[in-house]
Amino acid sequence: MKRRTFLQTGAAATAFLAMRRYVKAFAQSSGLMKYIQPLRGNNVTSLVTNIGVAAPDLAPAPVTGALHYTIGIEQFTDQLHPTLPNPTKLWSYKPTNYPGATPAGGRHLGGIIVAQRGTPIQITFRNNLPATHILPVDTTIMGAQLAQNRVATHLHGGFVPWISDGGPFSWWSPTARGESFVNNAVLNPAALANEAEFYYPNDQSARFMWYHDHAIGTTRLNAYAGIASGYIIRDGFEAGLKAQGLPEYIELGGNEIPVVIQDKIFVSPTIAAQDPTWPTLMPTSLPGDLWYEHLYNPKRAKLTGSKGKTPNPSVTPEFFGDTMLANGTVYPEATVEPRRYRLRVLNACNARFLNLQMYVEDGSADSITLNPLTLAPTNPKGPDFLVLGTEGGFLPKPVLVPSNVPFNPLTMGGGLITAPAERWDILVDFSAFAGRNIVLYNDAPAPFPMGSPLNDYYPGAVGNPTITTPGFGPNTRQIMRFKVASTITGPADPPLTISATTDLTLGNDPFIAPPAPGGIPTVPPGTPVRLLTLNEAFDPFGRLIQFLGTATAMKNKGGGFARMYTDPATEVVNRNATEVWQIINLTADTHPIHFHLVNVQIVSRQPFRATNYGGGVPTYIGPARPPDPNEAGWKETVRMNPGEVTTVIMQFKLPTVPFAVPTSPRAAGLAFPLGLPAGTVGTAHEYVWHCHILEHEEHDMMRPLVVMG
Repeated sequence: MKRRTFLQTGAAATAFLAMRRYVKAFAQSSGLMKYIQPLRGNNVTSLVTNIGVAAPDLAPAPVTGALHYTIGIEQFTDQLHPTLPNPTKLWSYKPTNYPGATPAGGRHLGGIIVAQRGTPIQITFRNNLPATHILPVDTTIMGAQLAQNRVATHLHGGFVPWISDGGPFSWWSPTARGESFVNNAVLNPAALANEAEFYYPNDQSARFMWYHDHAIGTTRLNAYAGIASGYIIRDGFEAGLKAQGLPEYIELGGNEIPVVIQDKIFVSPTIAAQDPTWPTLMPTSLPGDLWYEHLYNPKRAKLTGSKGKTPNPSVTPEFFGDTMLANGTVYPEATVEPRRYRLRVLNACNARFLNLQMYVEDGSADSITLNPLTLAPTNPKGPDFLVLGTEGGFLPKPVLVPSNVPFNPLTMGGGLITAPAERWDILVDFSAFAGRNIVLYNDAPAPFPMGSPLNDYYPGAVGNPTITTPGFGPNTRQIMRFKVASTITGPADPPLTISATTDLTLGNDPFIAPPAPGGIPTVPPGTPVRLLTLNEAFDPFGRLIQFLGTATAMKNKGGGFARMYTDPATEVVNRNATEVWQIINLTADTHPIHFHLVNVQIVSRQPFRATNYGGGVPTYIGPARPPDPNEAGWKETVRMNPGEVTTVIMQFKLPTVPFAVPTSPRAAGLAFPLGLPAGTVGTAHEYVWHCHILEHEEHDMMRPLVVMG
């Protein structure tokens, strides 16, 4: 299937057909053997000692008196696979205090926080990073000309005041501050030069969130380098589900496992031959360190209109690794018992989508045998997924998803399709698989949904020149393995009374548009509708660039719909307002659009005629369809497919906090560049919405979201 036609917007705004071509990447990781190291975080002991859970300080927080944490942001090394020639250099969070044993050195994805609903916390983050980044920095994109060790902590999915949202211009370095950084003036005037204060109300239902870096110009690099960790909120409704068979919480010794999935490339011993400029750009990089694509290759992505060579380092349209990690290590194995488990799954890849499946290992050298015609596994299916919730908390009702559904390019469906930043709360029952091994499997194309075989690594991969030895990497189809013991220890699982008919609606906020099982939710009459667009064009170097935009052309930009991040804000809303957003995808990719501050409901997706879209309401060419059953709850990261209009509804509430929230001078200037109009009252609260393909977000698929009130 060819990638869809899309409109070029921005400076040129002419229609063209984007056919991206892909060739072998500059470097591939060495072949790393699968399933020879344990999954970190498989149980409470491993979670505490092998990843690291943050513990609060003894003293309360300044100003608010809230429960207080101190967390460093530091550089260290961690051995991510036993045969990597050196420990991997990382930038990550490192708590000052831990419950019980302190992990030796630093740990990838360390700093997990377990919070309680209604108990706010305040965190002092200390930026202890060195001045030079561990990855190549392209200084031609916005913000990247500033210090390389800037950070901005974003609680992804958090209902937080804007000064604690970690927006792209709220960055700080050990010696400087971004123009939106007012955190310390409000929350800790005595903070040290390298410190930043954040307040999280935790006024949200039970859910699995994460916190990661969001500094302008280096977000994609900082997240890939390791500045990310988990954040779990517990509440009474969730606790009540234990009586219906929900496994005990992991921090209490129960059978709950977080599974954070990433794809990486590691520097090989032959890096100079594969990537001749790498040793010059990164002179301290060693074999085993992280490699990141830094040359814009016109054989991999379209390049047009360039008046000279692209820079080195250069931003690229997307980054895809060749080696899969779970909970921070390469191809791990989790030992489980033949009983029920709760998996909390996060796709933390920069750009790679996942189609999650489970298969029983068949005893072959590579664990999985593929049908030579369909390239689908011939293995017996593993346990199915009972999906309880998304990143926005519990679904209205659980949804049973079969575990053996390959990706279908015609329907763009499969098993658990999971975009970057999406999360799942699922129950998996291993009781019928005693003594067997279960492989967590992925076959989603990259880029999604059309993809290229050159980003798909597995033994005998069709169209990929990289040779994978069975049982080793590079492999992006096998993520990890569950080794199911023969017997259980301790008491048997209680009966499970949670099923596809269980009502979970009390576990979350009331819906704006009541869900209609199998149908389209009903939008309240009179709700304002905002038309927006997703766009793709070329930057001054001729590189592909992505934008958000409106459905009205900008006359001074040749008639295109795209808006740069620094253009005047168009998404300006009043506090407590409810709006419907219809987002029109004019690009060739599925974009996971993430909304700061708010959760949204997906109302529908509907195909439209993209080839001649001229603005305003699009011409639809098919009926609207409802969200997938496992998307029927609250969301804050939504997949938006090419050639479709995705309709969502949201309400712009603001959290209640025990301090005065100041106006953002940047947000006020973006919303009202000529000054506040007469009669405007209230505070300008600065948030953003953006694509969570991180290479898209930074180049330049992000826009301000300003809430007035």
